[in-house]
Amino acid sequence: MYRLIAVSALCVGILSGCATTQKIVSKVGSSDTPLNQVLKDRPDLRKELSTVEIRQYFNRVESPNAGQVKVTETGLMDDSVRSIRTIYNFKLVDGVWQRVSTKKEYQCQRGKNTKTFQSAKCP
Repeated sequence: MYRLIAVSALCVGILSGCATTQKIVSKVGSSDTPLNQVLKDRPDLRKELSTVEIRQYFNRVESPNAGQVKVTETGLMDDSVRSIRTIYNFKLVDGVWQRVSTKKEYQCQRGKNTKTFQSAKCP
């Protein structure tokens, strides 16, 4: 009988600890990460038939306050564009990641500049 009570008390203690941990995590991680925000804004990326590369960067490992998400789409159905890269810049303001800018760049299939990305649309 004593063992049953001890095991029951131990289980209740563990489960209540998990609930407390979940409450703390929900308070600390209350804002969506930059990557989550981009994926919510661009649901087409999950269904895209082209090759999609998504990278998330932060200005530092511990306590970052600036972030960037680069989305590169390759293998498009456009014969003049090789790749489109969209760069989303974020800043952490009062514990919430806010998008501060978005920039779109193109890598052309033909023309003078086919190796690097440019802000002008392809010919």
